[in-house]
Amino acid sequence: MQTFEKKQLETSYLKIFRLASLVVVFFVSIALTIPISTLFDFGWSLRILCLLSFWIVLFGIFYTYSIHWYRAYHYSLLDVGLRIHKGVFWQQQHTVPRNRVQHIDITTGPLERRYELSKLVLHTAGTRNASVTLPGLLQDDATALRQELINTNNTEDTV
Repeated sequence: MQTFEKKQLETSYLKIFRLASLVVVFFVSIALTIPISTLFDFGWSLRILCLLSFWIVLFGIFYTYSIHWYRAYHYSLLDVGLRIHKGVFWQQQHTVPRNRVQHIDITTGPLERRYELSKLVLHTAGTRNASVTLPGLLQDDATALRQELINTNNTEDTV
């Protein structure tokens, strides 16, 4: 049985996270600029300057947050199962026991395919946290991790 401690997500997933935050920040900046520009009746040049100012400040915040988010997101494969640790302000730690995994999906989106990444989705019995997602894995690593979690010892109490 293969195990490892504290493995980070792939660094290319950080690029996807930042690209997604770039789009979100752009729309939030527009949403902030419209009421301010109508309230103060700015000209077009000041509206664009206001939009760019909001965008730069918000993207700087998201960029800094993404660094801390990436450092805080790691996972471990233990004898008992998969442990996922994540969170910057509110930290969460999920442990999925090997003997409670019902099935495992590997999903990829268009940006993830571009960087050859996948998401591993573990489905377990129960209602609370019945599925746990681990993003930012290389496709080969996701497949190997899936096989390792599926190939449990036959003497264990499996579902």
